[in-house]
Amino acid sequence: MSSLLLALSGLARLAQVAVEAVEQNAYLSAHEAVGTPDGFGALPLVFLMGVALVVMLTALALLVLALVNPAGQNWTRIVTWIIGGLTLAVAGCALALSLLPAPGGESPDRTEWDTVHAVAGQLMPAWLEPVATFSGFVASPALLVAMVLLALPSANDFYRSRPDSRPDDGRTSTIP
Repeated sequence: MSSLLLALSGLARLAQVAVEAVEQNAYLSAHEAVGTPDGFGALPLVFLMGVALVVMLTALALLVLALVNPAGQNWTRIVTWIIGGLTLAVAGCALALSLLPAPGGESPDRTEWDTVHAVAGQLMPAWLEPVATFSGFVASPALLVAMVLLALPSANDFYRSRPDSRPDDGRTSTIP
């Protein structure tokens, strides 16, 4: 069950990266349509591309862990806790930052933000908001539940080191 939740969390995070890429493309197109200065938003775009790369690598790591965790090797559970814990911590910080109010204050030479938002809203496909909402509600809770399932006593039994399981055929080997 934890492997399915890890895979679901990884796929939801990949969907979040796709949504963010489409959304950023719509906003860049909107800025071009409104007529913003050249190079506008280059630094934030590079930052968002870096974040998307990290999220994508994390999602791929979660998918790989979803495949190798059923083997019952304890190192996979430990790596899942490390990657999952860091991912949940960063997601929690991102959620906290998103709840902060945006800086205000319009200056006369700033871009018409209402116009940019309106144009970007027209450029965004209809599937974007439902996918963003669903993936946002699924990614972190699925990862959290998977990590809790990996900490249960039944998981401890599953990941415990097993003795060599080869049957003893009664023969003893002696090396001369």
